[in-house]
Amino acid sequence: MSFGLRGAIWYTRLAALAAHFLARRKGRLHMGRRRVYVGFLRLLLPALMLGVLASCGAPAPEDQPSPQDRLDEAAARIGQVTSLDFTLGHEQGVTPLVSGIVLQQAEGTVEGPDRATVDVEALVAFTNSYIEMSIVIEGESATMSDPLSGNPVPVATSELPFNLHSLGITLSGILRAVTGPAYAGDETVDGVASKVIAGSISGAAIQPLIPGADAGLSQDIEVWVGVDDLTRKVRITGKVLASDEEPVIRVLSFRNFDSARVP
Repeated sequence: MSFGLRGAIWYTRLAALAAHFLARRKGRLHMGRRRVYVGFLRLLLPALMLGVLASCGAPAPEDQPSPQDRLDEAAARIGQVTSLDFTLGHEQGVTPLVSGIVLQQAEGTVEGPDRATVDVEALVAFTNSYIEMSIVIEGESATMSDPLSGNPVPVATSELPFNLHSLGITLSGILRAVTGPAYAGDETVDGVASKVIAGSISGAAIQPLIPGADAGLSQDIEVWVGVDDLTRKVRITGKVLASDEEPVIRVLSFRNFDSARVP
């Protein structure tokens, strides 16, 4: 019950009690004293009206779903997505790509369950020079552009640091594996109001996305869930690979979901 409604009930009871007292003594009260009681009632009536109006004008706030419920909704939603654009970046640290080359940022498009194209910005450790590479994944086959010639070179998908097959389903499984979720704020991502949900996750739960993840490690995770229940961003903090040098903070951003091209 709201404060306004409780106040209205209190004032109503008090007014009724005063009126009853006045009625019982009506025949014996001096006219001057009766005016005092009438004035008292006139003071109560405006307060009563204010209490009723406050009660009517202040609806109870809607219950906010729990962080776990929001994650469950987000997991179900992203699990239905078959195509999207993504960015993988690092706020701190890097991810090994192939021998002697580390990935700093990757942007790509996933189309269907087994096709993806990825543009990579990488660093050659030996020369400390930046290079750009392209990766094309078709089913179980993949090619990576040669850093020198730019020509596509066949590579096994198992040699890539990430698995983009059925990415929506993979992300759904990661969201369902988050433990101890709690709200951590509100932010806008790509123009979409989003809830930030923080929790923990195990390396084993990340392995479907990053096959080399160490199952024995655990990480902090933050998930940005839009008002449409689409997962807009994921931040993973902590060692994922056994070779990671702490601190490592990886950030995945998602946009242009499915053919509707949701912004």
